[in-house]
Amino acid sequence: MLLVDKLDLTIVGKTILEDVSFSVGAGQTLCIAGESGSGKSSLLKAMNGLMPARFDRLSFHPKDHAHVLHKGKWQGGPGLNGSRWVMQDPIAALNPKAALGASIGESIHLKRPAATDLADAVSAALADVELPAGMATRKPSEVSLGQAQRACLARALIARPSLIFFDEPLSALDAIVQKQIAATMKRIQQRFRIAFVIVTHDLGFAAAFADQMLVLRNGKVEAYQPAKLFFETPASRYCADLVEAARDLGSLPPAREEAQSHGEAIL
Repeated sequence: MLLVDKLDLTIVGKTILEDVSFSVGAGQTLCIAGESGSGKSSLLKAMNGLMPARFDRLSFHPKDHAHVLHKGKWQGGPGLNGSRWVMQDPIAALNPKAALGASIGESIHLKRPAATDLADAVSAALADVELPAGMATRKPSEVSLGQAQRACLARALIARPSLIFFDEPLSALDAIVQKQIAATMKRIQQRFRIAFVIVTHDLGFAAAFADQMLVLRNGKVEAYQPAKLFFETPASRYCADLVEAARDLGSLPPAREEAQSHGEAIL
């Protein structure tokens, strides 16, 4: 579905990303990991047209859209047609003066639906993320962080995208809410066969969720492996240290348990 070949990003003469390649198929999840400053969020910004990037090839074949094929330099601007982005801070991502229903409906305003159709679409999107229809009238200041993040997910879903980018979608939430929203994300992905590209520091989450792992270090690809192989046989010493640290901190099970648990449901 999405193929990125040799993406480079340079800002004011400084190389941010160099020779980054990856792909993700329909209904699959690519998790992007790496230390702070490695280029993870910059990669998402480049993919969403917020930073100008160069690449040998970028192709995207979403459902219900004409395919997109770029080659050379992407000057920035609108992101990939058929994709959406869920940001890290759900409160900051929502208009503080607008009701949640208005923010959720923004994604399909370009199609100019009738008012009744828009209201029905917003209610359906709220139901998809397990929020009651009455939440549409509330403002971000009137809901919890978890509810706000579900609203951001509903805003992405209402346009029925083929691909959703996530930037640390669970990091602002407590452990119980993280578990609940992770389960919602998994159910949504399975139902609609949406591809996910997720930036995360949580390797425990990645081990349960990812099909592929992309690890960035200093703007370059340190590892790009199937998730099961990454956690069993990391591609580099640096990756092995990441996995070991996650085990020591308890976010990953011991190695002998991991191979058995990978691929099972999050909950």
